[in-house]
Amino acid sequence: MPRIKIRYLVPFFFMASILLTGLSVFAAPPDNFTATMVSSGMEMPMAKMGAKSRVENPGMKGLVTISLADAKKTIMMNSATKTYYEQPVQNQGGTPDMYDQDMVLDKKKVGTDTIDGHPCIKYDTVFYRKSKPEEKHRATIWEAQDLKNFTIQTEVVVPANPNHQGAGGKMIMKFKDIRLGAATASMFEVPGNYRKVNSVQEVMGIGGMGNINEMMKNMPKGQRPPKP
Repeated sequence: MPRIKIRYLVPFFFMASILLTGLSVFAAPPDNFTATMVSSGMEMPMAKMGAKSRVENPGMKGLVTISLADAKKTIMMNSATKTYYEQPVQNQGGTPDMYDQDMVLDKKKVGTDTIDGHPCIKYDTVFYRKSKPEEKHRATIWEAQDLKNFTIQTEVVVPANPNHQGAGGKMIMKFKDIRLGAATASMFEVPGNYRKVNSVQEVMGIGGMGNINEMMKNMPKGQRPPKP
């Protein structure tokens, strides 16, 4: 795959990884909601219910990634091709989450703010594993007081990745269109008429990863990652 295509894909797959794993450290309470996640100019409809998360691909209509932390697996499915692929949850670099008994989260109130009309308390946070206290992660979060302390915005400094040019730096994740209690069990299930396939490429349809160009063309201009 040409390098330019890889750069296009990095923001989406990186954000999906954060959302479905490490971001859950800030997700309680509440633990049942639907919303639109906004980051790096892209909008991703998503849902969360307990240990289950779902996020829709912003560029390829019908492509959905579901994380089932309790079952330790991830599912990618496509409503257009009615196919799905599942795999065991991969090691996400040791980032703790709210379901990990080894996780420690320290918060320090640093002020108040208003985001999209929601009164918020702003916190500086440090989170880490009890077993690895030297590996600390830091972020600033805004908890909406009228949404049961929902973390409506997160600002984190992402370490540079030598394998992806341009990766790293400050990352802001924000939620809008939040509906508490709106997630249902069916959102995290594969429909009975879907066919299981053997690879992500098959889920994306004929041509596999070659569909990325079409995916980017279909993405609204305001949500496309900038060209290098």
